[in-house]
Amino acid sequence: MKETPKVPVSKRLVGLTEVGQRLDNYLFKHLKGVPKSYIYRIIRDGQVRINGGRVKPFSRLANGDTVRIPPLRQASEKLREPSAAPNFKISTLFEDDHLLIVDKPSGCAVHSGSGHDYGLIEILRSRRTGYLELIHRLDKETSGVLMLAKDPIALRQMHLLFSSRNETKSIQKFYIALLVGEWRGGIRTLTHPLETVRGTVGAKRSKVSNSGREAVSIFDPVNSLEGHTLVKVEIKTGRLHQVRVHALQEGYPVAGDKLYGDKERNLDLRKLGLRRQFLHAESLFFNHPNSGVPMTIQSLLPDDLSSVLSKLEQKQNA
Repeated sequence: MKETPKVPVSKRLVGLTEVGQRLDNYLFKHLKGVPKSYIYRIIRDGQVRINGGRVKPFSRLANGDTVRIPPLRQASEKLREPSAAPNFKISTLFEDDHLLIVDKPSGCAVHSGSGHDYGLIEILRSRRTGYLELIHRLDKETSGVLMLAKDPIALRQMHLLFSSRNETKSIQKFYIALLVGEWRGGIRTLTHPLETVRGTVGAKRSKVSNSGREAVSIFDPVNSLEGHTLVKVEIKTGRLHQVRVHALQEGYPVAGDKLYGDKERNLDLRKLGLRRQFLHAESLFFNHPNSGVPMTIQSLLPDDLSSVLSKLEQKQNA
């Protein structure tokens, strides 16, 4: 790898436009070309500090913070843009001076790390200039509506909406999922508390646990299809894999789910073209953080998922 001369230790003062950013994202932006694995290592080793103290990659920056960056070598300029960025079509659903809302494709992680060299946020930053931060996250295989903030004030206000349980000051989030099994009864409000744990290979997963955090999902069955049920799910909280684990707990795993799903049924669904979990972030309803205007953002079901539904309908009607 071609290298440039070592960069001396530096101390950067956090400005208003950088307030609320995660430390790792802040460093990715200012240390372009430095491998992300190396950035995570110097954070973990305590070489990066905020106001003289040790920090975590997910630490949030405040106005006036001093970030210490140790001497390091920057990699070749060619590493600045994610090499796979052109392979992902990322459609814009809404954009103004404060928000960017995109239609996230399946197969694209929202950010780098955890085995991913790049993510949607890095791809978008390589294609545009200015402030850009994720407001929330979606699983790698989940498609649909994803929100980003274009200024720190919008980021803070949207975080408040996402965390609020006040119906008039919150955000409504709806997913479309295909479940394995024929749903019995009507709408169910599930409140199984969820705990985040580490799997055998270190990957995070969720499990139902009395010591877990509050999690609320409302499952509304839409249609029965050849031993499967299409549901619309509203989530009131945003826990890791919430829809997938709540569905599993009720005995109806998400179709195509490699982590929590039914392996045999997944193999059958692959023959119908399902190559990933059938979970789509369909819509968001909220008040704009700047104007207060009610917003409705929707994403159509992708072709790969629509095709599976069509094939199940054909089998059912045969």
